Formats: sequence, structure tokens, C-alpha cells
Amino acid sequence: MSRIFSMRMAVLVLFLFGVVIGIATFIENDYGTQTAKALVYKAKWFELFLGYFIAILIYNMAKYKSYKTKPAVFLFHASFLVVAIGAAMTRYVGYEGIMHIREGSVSHKMVSDVKTLQVHASYGEDQASLTDELYLSTMTSNSIGHDLDVGDKTVKVELVKYMPTAHYKIVEDSQDGTEVLELKIAAGGQGKIHYVSKGSYIDMNTFYISYDSQTPLDKSTFHINSNSSGYSVDFPFSMTTLNMNSKESGELKSGKNDFSQRMLYQFSGYSLVLKDIHQNSSLKLVTYDIKTQSGQPEYMKWRVTVGDESKDVVTRPRTG
Repeated sequence: MSRIFSMRMAVLVLFLFGVVIGIATFIENDYGTQTAKALVYKAKWFELFLGYFIAILIYNMAKYKSYKTKPAVFLFHASFLVVAIGAAMTRYVGYEGIMHIREGSVSHKMVSDVKTLQVHASYGEDQASLTDELYLSTMTSNSIGHDLDVGDKTVKVELVKYMPTAHYKIVEDSQDGTEVLELKIAAGGQGKIHYVSKGSYIDMNTFYISYDSQTPLDKSTFHINSNSSGYSVDFPFSMTTLNMNSKESGELKSGKNDFSQRMLYQFSGYSLVLKDIHQNSSLKLVTYDIKTQSGQPEYMKWRVTVGDESKDVVTRPRTG
């Protein structure tokens, strides 16, 4: 016992603490804050490490009664204890985030910088929910699994794959592939490529884009439909157009209109172009990076199991 809680051990632990923090700093610089949290700051072993250091300090302060015999030594050791208690309060009670407060205004909302898994399940009148903080990294196992009991059913949610800075890639698929439209959409800045498969839709935050598919009714929808003569679009608002070949501009009334390539459609600050049409293709989510990149999406593949039935669901974090 005396060796485990000796001052020599305290010095060794303090030295190791400095080494660990130094390594964590390099990890954060090279692989991002999220990876540093997953590997070090939020890891269980690091909590046990700090707990052991606190225990050594308390043991020696009580054993040698330094608060009576050596006030200077006691004050030195107590300072480490205060720092450790502060770190523990930050870890278990505190939270980090961004609060936007405009000049002359008042705000009580903060956007957390921690990714949080929120799952809600219902079965008849029975409901169940769970919330769990996520610290994900390509350098850790990311072993996450939860069970929700709803009535006489058990819903299992398991993380299959974490994909930072992921993006969709078009691949040829002669067996299970379908037609995929490649759209270039801009909103006041540089355009981005979006894909929509036949029979599906995508969420653009303020509106939906669908291709031969139904969408929820909570937003306006840019409905693209295929027919024997080509494509048409049904949109509840008027649009301006620009023929990219002849440079001729025009205006389309709300409702059903022709939809074609090499035509720029503009509405509500958005610009949309049908860039390409991919036959017998599929969308594959790929990632090549080992850390998150600013402005680049993160995706997570989950497996949801109820009884003998399972389904894979791909999610993307959103700020809020």
C-alpha cells in the first residue's frame, strides 16, 4: 500500500501525465479534437489515471498531516487537488458549445460541440428514448450499442461504421442499379454536386428534391419526373431559367414544366443544373480521410435490429 501511494509514485504519475498530455496535443493537431477526446481526454483509462493521482495526493496529505507540519508543501499539493477537482467538474458537470449573442440582444441557447446520439422508438402506445454522447475516431474501435425495450419488443442499435469526410460516389451497377441524376446546386456561392436516385429524394434543408418519389409535406418539393419524352419538373414557385448554350433567359410559372440538361434553374437564391444522367448506377458512400475536415460531412452507419429483422441506416450529424 505504501509503495502504491508513495510520493515517488506521485512523481512518476505526474511525469506520465505530462507525457500523455503532450501526446494528446500532437494527436489533436494531426487528427483533430474529436480523436484526441476519444483516445485520451474522454477515455475511461484517463479518468482512472487522474483518479489514481488524486488518491495519491489525498493519501499523503492525510498520512503526513502536511496541513499542520508543512503548510507550504500542503499548499503545493492542494493546488494539484484543486486543478484535478476542476477537471472532474468540467468532465462530468460542464459542457462546451457556441452561443451566438448579437449586440444589444439576449440569448439563452447554446449549440453544443458534442455529437449526441438520439434514438426514439415507439410500439403502439409504448415509447422509449435514449441519449448518448458520441466521441468517435477512426483510430478507435467506436464500439457503440444500445438496447431499447418498447412493450414486448427490444430494439438494438449498433454502430457498424464511422465515416468522416465521406461523400457519395457513382458506381456502375448492372444488377441492382437504377437511374441517378447528378445535380449541381449553388446557394449564393460555389456549387456542390448532389445525387438523387430514381424513386428517392434528398433534403436540401429548406426544400426537397425528389425524382419519381413522394416526399414529406413539411417543405416545398422540387419534383423531377421522368416520362416518355424526357423529364419534367413540378415546383410550387416560379423560376427563372438560363439556357447555357444560347445564353437565352426565360421564366417558368409555378407548376409543371420541362426539365432538361444545360439549363440553369434559379429560385429563392438557389441555382440548379442537371449536370449528368447515370444509367444502371448506384450511390456508394466512400471516405478516404482518418479525421474530420471543416465543412465536410460525417456519416455513421447503424444497424437497427428488432427480433430477427435488421436494417442498416446511414445518418449524418446535424448542428443543433
